[in-house]
Amino acid sequence: MVTIKELEQKSTKECWSKVDYMWHYLGLYVARPLLKTSITPNQVTVFWILLELLAVILLLGSYQYRVSALIITNFIVNLLDFTDGNIARIKGPKTLLGIYLDHLGIFVGLPLLMLFLGLGLWIREENLLALLLGGVCCLAMLYEKILSVNPAWYNSAQWPQLRQIYRASSLSKKNIFSYLSEFFRKTQPFNIFFFGIIVDQLMITLWIYTIISIGAMLRKLASQVRAIIRVDTL
Repeated sequence: MVTIKELEQKSTKECWSKVDYMWHYLGLYVARPLLKTSITPNQVTVFWILLELLAVILLLGSYQYRVSALIITNFIVNLLDFTDGNIARIKGPKTLLGIYLDHLGIFVGLPLLMLFLGLGLWIREENLLALLLGGVCCLAMLYEKILSVNPAWYNSAQWPQLRQIYRASSLSKKNIFSYLSEFFRKTQPFNIFFFGIIVDQLMITLWIYTIISIGAMLRKLASQVRAIIRVDTL
């Protein structure tokens, strides 16, 4: 039987943090038996996206259902998210559809969690403020992604410059923002969402994520504009 070390050599990946490496490594254990089947990386991706949709629906229910949603999103989905990438790198090649589906699940998952967290409070307690916060948080998270420069807006000759602009707002550089982002990142299993669900402080969780999401959206807009102006003046 092929060893995990051998699989890791075939599935090298630049990990953003130690937590990402942990998921990458654990994903190799899940990928190993799947490599013997006809299951494709895209099928794994679709499966964990469906699990995300199940989780957001569970957030509408009681405490036990919300904890179940937490286990799905913070542990099972994260594990499968790295598993599909491992399978794709080992079997190769990565497909355009696979990359698209992966980003779709990442970009939509957390915004929907916040929206349905607020919707659940509104259904159970008629808390209109919670519904408003969930909606605003969801929109802010989505617009934070939309505000990145889109190559479709430019001609092909300008595309090399767009990479520099796109990376201007990246949190890959180690600074105060990158360290703080660890408390909110999807791949961090023990994030603010985890503790908010466990201690059942949903309104506080919504307030924190809404404020952070609006701040992240405004930071993305400012960094992209500054980067564009900088490139234009070169």
